Amino acid sequence: MPEPLPEVLFDAMMARAGIQLTPEERASVHRASRHLAAALERLRPQPDVALEPATIFQAARP
Repeated sequence: MPEPLPEVLFDAMMARAGIQLTPEERASVHRASRHLAAALERLRPQPDVALEPATIFQAARP
């Protein structure tokens, strides 16, 4: 399982979102950030799919 987000990045994300946490809440949410990182890894597209060329169809005009 991935490591939690780096503390500096975590603090910046919380500040940007305007989320104020107590020290206990911060520690709990920071530990849980490893699960978010794991989910993001599963959701990222595979490189093979990204390299596939796009197919474009144009409708014939009457």
